[in-house]
Amino acid sequence: MIPPAEPFRQILPDLAAYRQEFLSAGVTLPRPTVPWRAEGLLAALPPPPAGRHGWPWDVQTAPFAKNTDGWPSIAIVVPSFKQADYLEETLRSVLLQNYPRLELIVMDGGSPDASPAILERYRPWLSFSRTAPDRGQSHAINLGFALADGELRGWLNSDDFYLPGTLRRVAETWRRSSADFIYGDQLVLQQETRTLELEPLKVAWDRYVKFPGLVASHAAFWTRSRHQPVWEEHHCAIDYELWIRLLPGARKAYIPWPLGLVRHHAAAKTFDPAVKQKWAEDAERNGLAYPQLYRPRPWLDFEYRYFQALVRRWRARRGPRVFAAVCRECGWPADLRSPTP
Repeated sequence: MIPPAEPFRQILPDLAAYRQEFLSAGVTLPRPTVPWRAEGLLAALPPPPAGRHGWPWDVQTAPFAKNTDGWPSIAIVVPSFKQADYLEETLRSVLLQNYPRLELIVMDGGSPDASPAILERYRPWLSFSRTAPDRGQSHAINLGFALADGELRGWLNSDDFYLPGTLRRVAETWRRSSADFIYGDQLVLQQETRTLELEPLKVAWDRYVKFPGLVASHAAFWTRSRHQPVWEEHHCAIDYELWIRLLPGARKAYIPWPLGLVRHHAAAKTFDPAVKQKWAEDAERNGLAYPQLYRPRPWLDFEYRYFQALVRRWRARRGPRVFAAVCRECGWPADLRSPTP
């Protein structure tokens, strides 16, 4: 008789244990927040590289009229490895939000490129940064959140960036609602051609969590009480699997505005043929962890495709107006203003 197969068990890390490891290593907690200046940080930060203009190089979000009164603290974790070409842009897009209660935590996996030098230049404005080997992006994200204390939190990959006013929009939405998960639209930058596309995000109903692309990590924020660690066995589908656990039952709020920009480039995991097997392994693990989620349900597949197509067409009606407004806000040159109809 063949013994029954042992049920699959998902093992998630204990962030409290990670936090204790930092304390044992002499890291003081809580970490300091990013310095706040009434005039904003633009003049204080290192000057941008020659020839770089617009957001987030010589443009900043208008500073708040007050420092901390009534605003939630926000913690942003940036995992990074060998992204020196984009890291500085990512950091400035967070710092130049000029948000008054901000933690910015950067976990670099021991990059052999110019990343450590960039982090050293920006060290006075970082709540914490570390350059040391880790067990991959998922591990780096969890290490960062183990240090975080913000009431709201999100992570930003080091080849993506936030758009002007994102943190203020998120905080205002949180203050006037009971939402514990907030998300918005995104811009997509084709790095090779330097063209942009405004992409409205989908409706993130609970029963749709099995469908990929529902929410973009660079345009998503959630509360401290809602937070869960990411699954460290995953290499690619990190945010997709996290949404399976975070979205059901969450009080969601959608902001009809692009909050972040994702950069499509040849070295990104999404497009790198070398990591194709890793995507397949993540999919297999998801199937084992959530077998009920992937039961064939043709009616749900049809509903999802039909409903999301309607929503996308409806939201696309405001696309050109929003796109033009964002480009003006960013001070970007005309050759980037190429929205997809």
